[in-house]
Amino acid sequence: MAGANSFLNAIATRPYFIAIILTVFLVAWMASGNPAQSAQPDVSSTDNADVEEMVTTVRVKQFSPQPVTKTLTLYGRTEPNRNARIGAEVSGQVVQVFAKRGAMVQQGDPIVRLEMNDRQSQLDKANAMLRQRQIEYDGVKKLNQKGFQGRARLAEAEASLIDAKANVAALTLQIDKTLIKAPLTGILNERMVEVGDYLAIGDPVAQISDIDPLIVVGDVTEKNITGLSLGQKAHVELIDGSALAGSIRYISSVSSPATNTFRIEVAIENPDNSLLAGLSAELEVPLEETAGIKVTPAVLALDDDGNLGIKSVEQDRVVFSPIKVIKAEEDGVWLAGFEQEVTVITVGQGFVNPGDKVSAVTAQDAAATETQL
Repeated sequence: MAGANSFLNAIATRPYFIAIILTVFLVAWMASGNPAQSAQPDVSSTDNADVEEMVTTVRVKQFSPQPVTKTLTLYGRTEPNRNARIGAEVSGQVVQVFAKRGAMVQQGDPIVRLEMNDRQSQLDKANAMLRQRQIEYDGVKKLNQKGFQGRARLAEAEASLIDAKANVAALTLQIDKTLIKAPLTGILNERMVEVGDYLAIGDPVAQISDIDPLIVVGDVTEKNITGLSLGQKAHVELIDGSALAGSIRYISSVSSPATNTFRIEVAIENPDNSLLAGLSAELEVPLEETAGIKVTPAVLALDDDGNLGIKSVEQDRVVFSPIKVIKAEEDGVWLAGFEQEVTVITVGQGFVNPGDKVSAVTAQDAAATETQL
């Protein structure tokens, strides 16, 4: 015990002993080499060989091109075929109202009657004056024929007769205008007057909307407008799910300055007026028939340049094919650009790049493998 204490005291008083001991151990370790390093295998060549042979398994499905009709889809709104805003053509107080708002009126049906005032008495006076002017003219004409009246007097009598006829016609027209009638067949959508209201010339009375046919209005881009023509068939789906058929009756020749789009109108038969104006609608216009495949949006992918396409397999290699969407449906999209059968990667396309070697299996193959396991 005393010897151990004396040895520790010697080391404490002579620190160079510690340095000598550490140096001896370090030299001995370096001379012996690194066993772990000497035991490390050279795997660089092995890794390269594994990479070259690495094959990713992907699930694929065969798609064959089918004829499909390319369609133009628009979102629009139903509108009346015609709108007529009726105004008063003579002044007067409303004394009778015939049609209620929302009622179906035929062309010529009375809407509102205005007070006659003294128009009838003025017409009676004008008719009496007309008879007088007629008698005067007949007398002057006979005298002129016998040579007792000159041509100037005959012309004066004729002018007075014509003026009397015009006065009668004007008063008759004013009386007719006191009964305001429907100018067209349609729905009395709005009536602005009630009994007792006073109307001046030009004051609004009612609005009538003709909704047979019903019009669906849409806006077409400059890219698609040249593919449309008058009379072209169109399919319409209203917001309530009603599917209707119609045809294009109008194509604007001038685009809207605000949107640079062209207005089109599709006419839909509405004989019972059951279809309403002002509803949202989806327009689908068939354009041309082409070949395409129908896939789910999940198989679509982007290449390094951001182009949209699909990844397929050709001779065990991944191929990226840019696509063009023909039309979209609820259960998938139709793609153009494929003339022959194509093997599309449906599962695993996000883990492979164009040119990669893959092992392609179908859903049936995968199911059979799982069953065996």
